[in-house]
Amino acid sequence: MPAKNRKERAEAAELYLGHKRFLELNGQLRETYERLDGTLAHALRMTAAMIDTAQEIGLEPERGQKLFQKLQDFSGNVMSSRENLIAAHLEATRIRMRTDQAVVADGCYPNPFKPGTNGDQSLRVVA
Repeated sequence: MPAKNRKERAEAAELYLGHKRFLELNGQLRETYERLDGTLAHALRMTAAMIDTAQEIGLEPERGQKLFQKLQDFSGNVMSSRENLIAAHLEATRIRMRTDQAVVADGCYPNPFKPGTNGDQSLRVVA
């Protein structure tokens, strides 16, 4: 959405969010993504270690299958949670576009290839 349209929408907003609260929510969303991604990465590394260990100790295939399936289910649940977070994030963005913060809409993460960003990891905008 062009900046002009976002500004007009923000000026006509019926809902007041406030920039401070907007930044707080933005930070919480970003932190939640980071934690979910960290949990997923850790779970996948743990799964690999369990597979390696099962091979090293000569675990029977059927016992290993049960263990590996439970670990895969756990990782799948983390991915489902992440998908649900994305859906909630998109809905929150739709709500934000009805507030005074509609004018700030560059996205959650900076584009490292966008001129002038220098690939920094500073918070931009989201809701």
